This record gives sequence, structure tokens and C-alpha cells, in this order.
Amino acid sequence: MNGWLDVDALLKVLVFGIVAGAGLPALFAVGVRTHAVGTGTIDGQQLSGDRRPILTAVAYVCFALVAIAVVLGVLFVARDFIGQHTGWYILGATES
Repeated sequence: MNGWLDVDALLKVLVFGIVAGAGLPALFAVGVRTHAVGTGTIDGQQLSGDRRPILTAVAYVCFALVAIAVVLGVLFVARDFIGQHTGWYILGATES
């Protein structure tokens, strides 16, 4: 760290931005693709063969991970508001 720039903080923000900004949409896209293959359709056309329930389950896991990340993000942003109005101090919120 020098007087003008905190490199450690910069790298933390950069890595989080890449993970949240590119990783979550990519995970959602993988979920959409595996769901399409798992149900046996791609581009509106039936694929040869049967349904693949394992791929459908993988797609739902991808969707669940994205939904959990979104909910945790909203809760993190609103943690002080939630703590003040409900008394539940979550995700590191402190009582004021």
C-alpha cells in the first residue's frame, strides 16, 4: 500500500466484481443450457434420445446458486435497515 492507492483493496474489489459480474450470469447461462439439453430440446427442436434428468437437476442447482447469491446480496445491502426495523442483526450488522 502506498499513500495514493490501496492495492489489496483494489484487488479484492476487482476479483469480487469479476466473480459477481461475470460468474453469476455465466452460471445462469450454464443452467439454461443444461436445462434445455436435459429436457431434450434445443432451439425448439426435439433432440434424439430421452430426457436427461441428471442435467435437469444440475440446471436447478445452478439456478438455486444464482438465487441464493442474489438474495444474500440484497440482504447484505439492507442489513442495517433490517436490523433496525426487525431486531435481526444479520450478516455483520451492528446494533446502533
